[in-house]
Amino acid sequence: MRKSFAHFRPALYAPLAAGMLLLTACASLPPPVAELDGAKQALASAEAVDAEQYAPDALASARSALQRAQAAMAQGKQADARDAALSAGVDAAQARVRSQAARSRAELRQHQAEIAELRARLQIEAAPVAGSPLDMPVIAASAAQRLQALEADMRLNPFAQFERLQARQAIDELATARRRDLPTALARAEKRVDIAEQAARIEAARREVDRLERERSELLVEASRRDAERARAEAEQLRLQAQLQAEEAERLRAQAQNVEAALDDAQLAQQDKLAAARKKEAALARKEAELLAGAKLPPQRSDARGEVFTLAGDAFASGQAQLTKAAAASVKALGLYLSNVPGGAVKVLGHTDSQGSAASNLSLSERRAQQVRASLVAAGLARSRVSAEGMGAGQPVADNGSASGRAKNRRVEIVVEESL
Repeated sequence: MRKSFAHFRPALYAPLAAGMLLLTACASLPPPVAELDGAKQALASAEAVDAEQYAPDALASARSALQRAQAAMAQGKQADARDAALSAGVDAAQARVRSQAARSRAELRQHQAEIAELRARLQIEAAPVAGSPLDMPVIAASAAQRLQALEADMRLNPFAQFERLQARQAIDELATARRRDLPTALARAEKRVDIAEQAARIEAARREVDRLERERSELLVEASRRDAERARAEAEQLRLQAQLQAEEAERLRAQAQNVEAALDDAQLAQQDKLAAARKKEAALARKEAELLAGAKLPPQRSDARGEVFTLAGDAFASGQAQLTKAAAASVKALGLYLSNVPGGAVKVLGHTDSQGSAASNLSLSERRAQQVRASLVAAGLARSRVSAEGMGAGQPVADNGSASGRAKNRRVEIVVEESL
């Protein structure tokens, strides 16, 4: 070979060698498994909050980017796969927060409407409606300036810590991005900032929804209390009317026996009205008690003894006399109810199944009955009106030979006698 050609051989091979090194470096990149998994999880989260309905464009963009990432990975193009997977994750997160914002906005408006209706019903002056955090204007600025404004906003600063961190990382990556990757990195950073803004507003809106829910509960209790007061006033008015009519009937009966039948009919009609009024009063008192206690009254039936409320065996831990949390709330509701309606004596009767000795069963039933009595008194029922007694296993209502029968026999009955 001539000397001139030998001199140029390294120069000819240098670009080729550099290209081979670049290809070797690209091929050595690890597969973007974590990025793909993150994109799939972000897409599933978006689909779970109805992004198909509220953010279809962003969801479609996320699905398309995920398909590109999977195709690039199958072809061994790891860098392209990673970039497409990151874009899919960002688009899916954007679809998720847009959908959550739409749902939170609808829930917030519904609560505001319900509270306005309750205030109007109760003739309470309407409170000024605060602007929704979801409707706050977006400033026209760079991604970094928008993130800085978000972190400086005292209303939104406590929220969306993770999303703000992701946005900050996306902005920091702009400084190291290659020139050809800069437009994609810039778009990704702007989307991350948008996600952080939306997430912070959604959390602020959720806090407002929680506050409105508490206000709604307070207004419902107030409405129930006023309804109960009106019912009691109506019942008292009807009682006085019935008393006056009874006195008038007695006077007329002395004057003319021939009108006694007609007067009896009038008195019966008035008694029916009084009974209906008392029934309404009792229903409202029951509703008020359940709202205040946050639980339903125990199951109820009537028999020859009067009105009977029954606590099943699962109201207590096995072999214990301490009420469970749910049973305690139910007994509290019953105590509030009985303290606000007229009635006779209240008897608390504890029963067990036949397992164990008679002495231990009698003791357990007595302790459970006393526990229920104490809870009723604590809820407001007059101590002199309620008594407690343990019956042991002596009054079964089902066969103790089966598990289901024994479960029915383990009970506490609260018997409310009819008042004379």
